[in-house]
Amino acid sequence: MGYRLLLIGLLAVSVLYTLTARRIPMDAWTAEELINAQTLPTVYGILLALTVLALLFRTAPAAVGIAPGRVLRLAGIAALVLAFVAAISWLDLWLGLGILLLAAAWWLGERRWLPMLSLAVSVPLIGYLGIEVGLGVYLPD
Repeated sequence: MGYRLLLIGLLAVSVLYTLTARRIPMDAWTAEELINAQTLPTVYGILLALTVLALLFRTAPAAVGIAPGRVLRLAGIAALVLAFVAAISWLDLWLGLGILLLAAAWWLGERRWLPMLSLAVSVPLIGYLGIEVGLGVYLPD
């Protein structure tokens, strides 16, 4: 029962994420393009929802059990992603991503500050330099 509740929660997160992605503001030029700032987040949200639906409706073997620690870890990651989606309107995308990665690493058991901070700084920095500076793709604040 806890597994199904977790999947229902993940389904709600994916729907909220997809709806939030569809509200990304765009300027007049990118709004007319087929691939724009809303495309990739919307595809991710839909794929997550389809994956969760597939897991919800498949029949799992009765002998397969899920350890409570794994469910708690997954629920914590889902809560972090939900907080990231909710806070992205206040935080910049790249700052929010860094905070999300830092919190996720800590939640999953990493306690060494150097790897945590390198992950939280390098991934958003590479994303910013690659997407906004390198490709010149406009990501709204």
